Amino acid sequence: MNMFCFQCQETAGCKGCTRVGVCGKSAQTAGLQDLLIYVTKGLSDVATKLRKAGKTVGTDVNHLVTENLFITITNANFDDEKSQHVL
Repeated sequence: MNMFCFQCQETAGCKGCTRVGVCGKSAQTAGLQDLLIYVTKGLSDVATKLRKAGKTVGTDVNHLVTENLFITITNANFDDEKSQHVL
């Protein structure tokens, strides 16, 4: 499976990994994490607009954004099931 991963400080040659990552991440995991980041950006955008409109955004939304970003940043445990669960 083709991949391009630029999600961590270990990317090959500081340009991104195009095969199994230097860190051991698979193409599937890189794709799931890219999707998770994309969805999280959308959620954050909606939450920001709601707050600007004077609406209340629950703390559960804040927690989900934090958890989603933590999943993609740590690179300590590439858990595809966890990445899919929070989507």
